[in-house]
Amino acid sequence: MSTPAANLKINSSRLWDSLMEMAKIGPGIAGGNNRQTLTDEDAEGRELFQKWCDKENLEMGVDKMGTMFARREGTDPNALPVYVGSHLDTQPTGGKYDGVLGVLGGLEIIRTLNELDIKTKHPIVVVNFTNEEGTRFAQKGCSRKNVWRRNQAHRMDW
Repeated sequence: MSTPAANLKINSSRLWDSLMEMAKIGPGIAGGNNRQTLTDEDAEGRELFQKWCDKENLEMGVDKMGTMFARREGTDPNALPVYVGSHLDTQPTGGKYDGVLGVLGGLEIIRTLNELDIKTKHPIVVVNFTNEEGTRFAQKGCSRKNVWRRNQAHRMDW
């Protein structure tokens, strides 16, 4: 296991390439994206994210709202997970980075840790929330609110 360096850095070129590959899915106006929740384009983006997570040996869970949880185990089985992420879906005239940077930035953290063989005490979970933007379905961020609500409307089923 490597010792973390004081100035540990991600691979910014790889992150950029991932952002640009995701941006090819659902091209929108003025260089943005149109990858609305639960459309074919959103499904294609989710499949690409799943492929990248599989390559990093992450355990994928999906809750009843469709939110994806890509988990990298830590060394302490009793440690609570650290969550990072956002959403891959967009508004009809969404930008390339809103939400997507949070998800793919989280994945890049995992890639860097794996590449350097750095183990973490806590599990790390990269989250892709469903309907975060609220464009197609009422209640913006409904999956985020249900996941983190104290009295959850549903329980994660993974």
